[in-house]
Amino acid sequence: MNTKFALPLVAASSVLLAGCFDGDDDPAKTSVRVIHASSDAPAVNVRVNNETVVSGADYKQAAVLTPNAGAASIAVDGILPGGETATVIDADASLRFDTKYDVIAVGKVGDQTIAPLILADDGERESADSVRLRVAHLSPDAQDAASGPVDVYVTAAGAELPAEATFSFAFQESVGPLEVPAGEYQIRVTPADSTTVVYDSGSVALPSGADLLVGAIDNTVYGESPISLLVINGSETSEILSAETGADLRAVHSVSDIGFGRTDTAVDVYLNSAPGTGTPLTFSFGDTLPDAAFTGNYLLGVPGGAAGDYDLAVTASGDTTAVIEATLTLAAGDLKTVVAAGSADAGLEALVFSDDNRRIATAAKLRLIHGAVEAPTVDVYLVPTAEGGADATVIGNLAGSPTVPGFEFGASTGYVQVAGGNYVAFITEAGNPANVLYKSPDLALSDSGIYTAVARRALSGSDPVAGVTLLDDFIPVPQPQ
Repeated sequence: MNTKFALPLVAASSVLLAGCFDGDDDPAKTSVRVIHASSDAPAVNVRVNNETVVSGADYKQAAVLTPNAGAASIAVDGILPGGETATVIDADASLRFDTKYDVIAVGKVGDQTIAPLILADDGERESADSVRLRVAHLSPDAQDAASGPVDVYVTAAGAELPAEATFSFAFQESVGPLEVPAGEYQIRVTPADSTTVVYDSGSVALPSGADLLVGAIDNTVYGESPISLLVINGSETSEILSAETGADLRAVHSVSDIGFGRTDTAVDVYLNSAPGTGTPLTFSFGDTLPDAAFTGNYLLGVPGGAAGDYDLAVTASGDTTAVIEATLTLAAGDLKTVVAAGSADAGLEALVFSDDNRRIATAAKLRLIHGAVEAPTVDVYLVPTAEGGADATVIGNLAGSPTVPGFEFGASTGYVQVAGGNYVAFITEAGNPANVLYKSPDLALSDSGIYTAVARRALSGSDPVAGVTLLDDFIPVPQPQ
């Protein structure tokens, strides 16, 4: 690592935690901040001296602890599906009463590189009015993208990229403290010895008196940049995405009856244009936009131009009368799934859900969306394939134990973490498991996979028997021929 400032490097070593301690019966306290910065790790519990002091801390969250100064053991336990835990970090440390510590979980579970990065800070500063910064490289994805260290430029907002970087560092290195006057700044990151900017914060206000730890972390939302910046102020965290980060959406057609006496279920979708103008996007009941064969893609795909308000109008194909109208507000980094749902008799609406494409190495993420107005409330069962292969065997065991009881039209389960394996899903009448509305084929769910299923009416037939539209990793991405 090199820097143009005389800034001490705080290495990832528990050796820095050694020190002298009071011998009083009432020991002095110290401060230990635990930060979850491992992008593929599940939520964690934190133990100090084998006592759980933080429960369920997720990626990009921080917690401040005040243990006694002296010898301490700090452990981080990943929470697995079913509530079991696995220890991913176990470190012994000697904690000074006059020093603050950051214990940061970095690296990845999937490639077994997760480890603690421990930073020590004496809190000294030259001016109470300055902005005090420490910066840490916490992103293995940035390391891969840049094929080595990165250069960081901290400039006045809008300034040209200087010839010389403010500092350079590699994964698990840090710099600071660096004190700068309060004001508007711009932070840019390039691969070492390159002028290609892979991250640009845009204008960022740094307030007088602030004392911040800023970590470059893996970007797990949307956009081309491999990183975002996690700003940590005490136990408060916020994220600064690269300035060009856009947003995007996709659509699912779950209206089996578009009305007007038509049997054709095709609809036209207009974004920011009046029905009958421009070229609409057209799809039919049970389909998705983009087409399911290209799962993972979204509609807009305009980096830096997708955030904002979008007027959505849906008409029967070839018609100019909107049967669904909605305004969708997309913030930078947003990914959303819009489900056209309802019926001509019950009314039509757009159901909007936020997507989360962060993959977790220890579990599959499964989300169910109820888009079938014909069955307003259902029960959902997810059972291992070995137990769900024959209806006669399963149905007798289902009563009273639905995975998702009382699942109502328009609702989402959110992303539920499920152990990787093979499953069968049942949708039944609420409170009556003998009335099976849908039974899935064998579903292979893999750890680190993301799966979404939208419940709808079956594609054919007059009875309100359920079907599903599958998204995400349920649909394999076509391979080049």
